[in-house]
Amino acid sequence: MEITESFTVSKPIDAVWPLFKDVPELAKCLPGAELTADHGDGTYDGNVSVKLGPIAASFDGKATVTFDDSDHSVHIKGRGVDRSGGSQGQVAVDVDLTDGETGATTDVSIAAKVTLAGPIAQFGRTGLVSEVSRRLIADFVTCVEAKLAAETEEDVAAVSAGEVKGISLGLASMWSALIAWFKKLFNRDEGEN
Repeated sequence: MEITESFTVSKPIDAVWPLFKDVPELAKCLPGAELTADHGDGTYDGNVSVKLGPIAASFDGKATVTFDDSDHSVHIKGRGVDRSGGSQGQVAVDVDLTDGETGATTDVSIAAKVTLAGPIAQFGRTGLVSEVSRRLIADFVTCVEAKLAAETEEDVAAVSAGEVKGISLGLASMWSALIAWFKKLFNRDEGEN
Protein backbone atom coordinates (compact mmCIF):
# COMPACT_ATOMS: atom_id res chain seq x y z
CA MET A 1 0.00 0.00 0.00
CA GLU A 2 1.18 3.52 -0.72
CA ILE A 3 0.73 6.44 1.64
CA THR A 4 1.41 10.05 0.72
CA GLU A 5 1.15 12.95 3.11
CA SER A 6 2.33 16.55 3.09
CA PHE A 7 2.43 19.31 5.65
CA THR A 8 4.00 22.69 6.29
CA VAL A 9 6.28 23.52 9.21
CA SER A 10 6.30 27.14 10.34
CA LYS A 11 10.10 27.50 10.24
CA PRO A 12 12.51 28.04 7.33
CA ILE A 13 14.23 25.02 5.81
CA ASP A 14 17.60 25.92 7.36
CA ALA A 15 16.04 25.49 10.81
CA VAL A 16 14.05 22.35 9.94
CA TRP A 17 16.68 20.31 8.06
CA PRO A 18 19.06 19.84 11.04
CA LEU A 19 16.21 18.32 13.07
CA PHE A 20 15.33 15.92 10.25
CA LYS A 21 18.98 14.83 10.11
CA ASP A 22 19.03 14.14 13.87
CA VAL A 23 17.48 10.67 13.67
CA PRO A 24 17.45 9.91 17.43
CA GLU A 25 15.77 13.25 18.20
CA LEU A 26 13.31 13.03 15.30
CA ALA A 27 12.38 9.45 16.24
CA LYS A 28 10.98 10.84 19.49
CA CYS A 29 8.31 12.54 17.36
CA LEU A 30 7.11 9.28 15.82
CA PRO A 31 4.24 7.99 17.97
CA GLY A 32 4.92 4.44 19.11
CA ALA A 33 8.54 4.41 17.87
CA GLU A 34 11.67 3.85 19.92
CA LEU A 35 15.29 3.64 18.75
CA THR A 36 17.16 0.88 20.56
CA ALA A 37 20.56 1.09 18.81
CA ASP A 38 22.48 3.48 16.57
CA HIS A 39 25.12 1.59 14.59
CA GLY A 40 26.71 4.85 13.44
CA ASP A 41 26.50 4.09 9.72
CA GLY A 42 22.95 5.24 9.09
CA THR A 43 21.57 1.93 10.37
CA TYR A 44 19.35 1.83 13.44
CA ASP A 45 17.57 -0.84 15.46
CA GLY A 46 14.21 0.04 16.86
CA ASN A 47 10.73 -0.89 17.87
CA VAL A 48 7.41 0.41 16.53
CA SER A 49 4.19 -0.37 18.39
CA VAL A 50 0.87 0.00 16.58
CA LYS A 51 -2.74 -0.87 17.23
CA LEU A 52 -5.18 -1.25 14.37
CA GLY A 53 -8.65 -2.24 15.43
CA PRO A 54 -8.38 -5.32 17.66
CA ILE A 55 -4.81 -6.12 16.53
CA ALA A 56 -1.83 -4.79 18.46
CA ALA A 57 1.66 -5.34 17.10
CA SER A 58 5.13 -4.47 18.27
CA PHE A 59 7.61 -4.62 15.40
CA ASP A 60 11.29 -5.10 16.21
CA GLY A 61 13.49 -4.29 13.27
CA LYS A 62 16.15 -2.36 11.45
CA ALA A 63 16.09 0.81 9.39
CA THR A 64 18.66 2.38 7.10
CA VAL A 65 18.50 6.16 6.69
CA THR A 66 20.30 8.11 3.95
CA PHE A 67 20.35 11.87 3.49
CA ASP A 68 20.87 14.11 0.48
CA ASP A 69 21.89 17.56 1.70
CA SER A 70 21.78 19.03 -1.81
CA ASP A 71 18.01 18.65 -2.12
CA HIS A 72 17.03 18.19 1.55
CA SER A 73 15.71 14.66 1.13
CA VAL A 74 15.73 11.54 3.28
CA HIS A 75 15.30 7.93 2.21
CA ILE A 76 14.42 5.29 4.79
CA LYS A 77 14.20 1.53 4.30
CA GLY A 78 13.05 -0.59 7.17
CA ARG A 79 11.68 -3.97 8.06
CA GLY A 80 10.37 -5.47 11.24
CA VAL A 81 8.74 -8.52 12.76
CA ASP A 82 6.07 -8.78 15.44
CA ARG A 83 7.31 -11.90 17.18
CA SER A 84 4.23 -12.36 19.34
CA GLY A 85 1.58 -11.90 16.64
CA GLY A 86 3.35 -13.20 13.56
CA SER A 87 2.97 -10.01 11.51
CA GLN A 88 5.77 -8.62 9.38
CA GLY A 89 6.27 -5.25 7.78
CA GLN A 90 8.53 -3.51 5.30
CA VAL A 91 8.59 0.17 4.52
CA ALA A 92 10.35 2.44 2.04
CA VAL A 93 9.91 6.13 2.78
CA ASP A 94 11.01 9.24 0.88
CA VAL A 95 10.84 12.56 2.68
CA ASP A 96 11.41 15.81 0.76
CA LEU A 97 11.76 19.25 2.31
CA THR A 98 11.30 22.36 0.15
CA ASP A 99 11.12 26.07 0.85
CA GLY A 100 7.61 27.31 1.49
CA GLU A 101 6.13 30.14 -0.54
CA THR A 102 7.53 32.92 1.62
CA GLY A 103 10.78 31.21 2.60
CA ALA A 104 9.67 31.45 6.23
CA THR A 105 8.09 27.98 6.14
CA THR A 106 9.09 24.51 5.00
CA ASP A 107 6.91 22.17 2.97
CA VAL A 108 7.42 18.49 3.80
CA SER A 109 6.17 15.67 1.61
CA ILE A 110 6.23 12.01 2.59
CA ALA A 111 5.77 9.08 0.22
CA ALA A 112 5.78 5.65 1.81
CA LYS A 113 5.33 2.19 0.42
CA VAL A 114 4.25 -0.16 3.18
CA THR A 115 4.05 -3.93 2.84
CA LEU A 116 2.31 -5.85 5.62
CA ALA A 117 2.05 -9.62 6.06
CA GLY A 118 0.35 -11.73 8.70
CA PRO A 119 -2.71 -10.83 10.79
CA ILE A 120 -2.14 -7.07 10.57
CA ALA A 121 -2.25 -7.16 6.76
CA GLN A 122 -6.07 -7.38 6.75
CA PHE A 123 -6.27 -3.76 7.94
CA GLY A 124 -4.23 -2.52 4.99
CA ARG A 125 -7.17 -3.37 2.76
CA THR A 126 -9.79 -1.53 4.82
CA GLY A 127 -8.39 1.99 4.58
CA LEU A 128 -7.85 2.02 8.34
CA VAL A 129 -4.05 2.13 7.90
CA SER A 130 -4.32 5.27 5.75
CA GLU A 131 -6.59 7.00 8.25
CA VAL A 132 -4.37 6.05 11.19
CA SER A 133 -1.29 7.26 9.27
CA ARG A 134 -2.92 10.68 8.81
CA ARG A 135 -3.56 10.87 12.57
CA LEU A 136 0.03 9.83 13.35
CA ILE A 137 1.42 12.40 10.88
CA ALA A 138 -0.64 15.10 12.62
CA ASP A 139 0.88 14.08 15.97
CA PHE A 140 4.34 14.02 14.35
CA VAL A 141 3.91 17.56 12.99
CA THR A 142 2.80 18.86 16.40
CA CYS A 143 5.89 17.33 17.99
CA VAL A 144 8.25 18.70 15.30
CA GLU A 145 6.78 22.19 15.71
CA ALA A 146 7.25 21.96 19.50
CA LYS A 147 10.88 20.84 19.13
CA LEU A 148 11.60 23.70 16.71
CA ALA A 149 9.98 26.20 19.09
CA ALA A 150 11.93 24.98 22.13
CA GLU A 151 14.54 27.43 23.33
CA THR A 152 17.10 25.18 25.02
CA GLU A 153 18.59 21.76 24.22
CA GLU A 154 16.99 20.41 27.38
CA ASP A 155 13.58 21.65 26.21
CA VAL A 156 14.12 20.07 22.78
CA ALA A 157 15.06 16.73 24.36
CA ALA A 158 11.99 16.83 26.60
CA VAL A 159 9.55 17.04 23.68
CA SER A 160 8.29 13.71 22.40
CA ALA A 161 5.18 12.22 20.86
CA GLY A 162 2.81 10.45 23.17
CA GLU A 163 2.09 6.76 23.04
CA VAL A 164 -0.13 5.41 20.31
CA LYS A 165 -3.54 4.93 21.85
CA GLY A 166 -5.29 2.36 19.69
CA ILE A 167 -8.76 3.01 21.07
CA SER A 168 -8.59 6.77 20.63
CA LEU A 169 -7.00 6.39 17.17
CA GLY A 170 -9.66 3.88 16.19
CA LEU A 171 -12.46 6.12 17.44
CA ALA A 172 -10.95 9.19 15.77
CA SER A 173 -10.57 7.22 12.53
CA MET A 174 -14.18 6.02 12.66
CA TRP A 175 -15.33 9.57 13.46
CA SER A 176 -13.37 10.94 10.46
CA ALA A 177 -14.88 8.27 8.21
CA LEU A 178 -18.39 9.06 9.48
CA ILE A 179 -17.90 12.80 8.86
CA ALA A 180 -16.58 12.10 5.35
CA TRP A 181 -19.62 9.89 4.65
CA PHE A 182 -22.02 12.62 5.85
CA LYS A 183 -20.22 15.25 3.74
CA LYS A 184 -20.45 13.01 0.68
CA LEU A 185 -24.13 12.35 1.38
CA PHE A 186 -24.84 16.05 1.96
CA ASN A 187 -22.98 17.11 -1.20
CA ARG A 188 -24.87 14.51 -3.24
CA ASP A 189 -28.21 15.73 -1.84
CA GLU A 190 -27.26 19.35 -2.58
CA GLY A 191 -26.48 18.39 -6.19
CA GLU A 192 -29.90 16.80 -6.61
CA ASN A 193 -31.74 19.96 -5.45
